Amino acid sequence: MRRAANIGKMIEDVLSGKKRLPEVIASRTKHRKRNKAFTVPPAVTISNSLSNKFTVIEVECLDRTGLLSEVTAVLSDLSLDIASAHITTFGEKVIDTFYVTDLVGQKVTNEARQSNIVARLKAVMSDEADEMRDRMPSGMIAPQHTRSVTGAKRTRAES
Repeated sequence: MRRAANIGKMIEDVLSGKKRLPEVIASRTKHRKRNKAFTVPPAVTISNSLSNKFTVIEVECLDRTGLLSEVTAVLSDLSLDIASAHITTFGEKVIDTFYVTDLVGQKVTNEARQSNIVARLKAVMSDEADEMRDRMPSGMIAPQHTRSVTGAKRTRAES
């Protein structure tokens, strides 16, 4: 019963704005290091042929605490509206499917934008720092990355 009370208090604190969800998740998982039984390379599939009204984004990777929150935060940052989400877990593996539209209710058809979505989601699923999210105001679409001869990341504006 004590654990339920703690969880209830944590939910109240997040909903009231006393605490931020990413910080709560981080504080609860920083001391937990699990040995992974197997590896699942992060994969993102984007399809406009599976639905008449929505772009379908399927993400597949190894599950971890806070993953769904981080994935949906990236989709939100990319100005995508989630109409439906189908969350599936097979042991340590997740396959989550999101039916999304852009802000005007249309499918995401621009290939550069699709590539950016894939790159941002893969970075989050790999548990890498999302540099674009840290630098961009919420709701902005991050610029497409290119690689220079030295392998350093550059934005198109720098190219």
